[in-house]
Amino acid sequence: MQAQASSFDKISPTALMVAYARQFTDIPYSLELSQMVDAEGVVLRLLEQQSDQPVEVAVFVEGRYKAINQVMAQFTTTQIIELASGLLPRGMVISQDPCTIFIESDLPAMISHKQHLVKQLVGNRSNLHFVAIDATSDKSQFPLDVDYLDSQKPITVICEGLLPYLTFNQKQQVFANVRELLQVYGGVWITPDLITKEDLSRRWRASPAWQRFAQTVNRMTEISATETIFENEAHVRQFVSEQGFELQAYSMLHVLNQLTCLQPLKINPAVAESLLADSFVFALTLKAG
Repeated sequence: MQAQASSFDKISPTALMVAYARQFTDIPYSLELSQMVDAEGVVLRLLEQQSDQPVEVAVFVEGRYKAINQVMAQFTTTQIIELASGLLPRGMVISQDPCTIFIESDLPAMISHKQHLVKQLVGNRSNLHFVAIDATSDKSQFPLDVDYLDSQKPITVICEGLLPYLTFNQKQQVFANVRELLQVYGGVWITPDLITKEDLSRRWRASPAWQRFAQTVNRMTEISATETIFENEAHVRQFVSEQGFELQAYSMLHVLNQLTCLQPLKINPAVAESLLADSFVFALTLKAG
């Protein structure tokens, strides 16, 4: 079940790196998705100039996926939309419950490709929807009035790995679009994406190989951390408040004992703990009034 080579331009190097890292975990469908898009081949080509592999990225990838799920469990919802769902397997896993409506969304080429991959793995499911959404569009493309969602029930919005690559103007537009969605349905937005330059500095100290690989990817994608990453926690909280949200942080350390990538990748547990110690998943809800 190999994807055609022409599909690779629909998937960013970052998404392929994350999909490759995820295959070393017990997250369902991760190995299959990675193999279908030859994530390993693409990542290894990117690493040709680098002597050591950034295996520690798997700690963060597995940690944030499981931490998001843990936080989701605290909010009762049967309606979920995942932004920039890319090669994430969460939709296939959660939609196994026929009582839950799950919406996968991404840019048109990517979401079409993802739908094709999912169909090969699990077939068609009436409660799993694929919608082309540019989360940064100034005219919201979110499902504000669709027959498969119940406006009397809350919705959970998820994204992992989207916001760090957006400028602050783009982030502001995503916040506006999510705010409009939650004003219709109520609910919560769960994301680990509010990372800061201080977070990155600590992460790079724990994994220099990861830093070198990230720099390679950033050069390819022409992304500058100066324009896309929050300065510090105070900057995050100020920005979130200005967009009309309240913020609750949950440490990823809570899922440290759930990590399965350490043994196959020979990662030092102390390094894993240090990477998750300053990593968080955030639950954002609309300010009252």
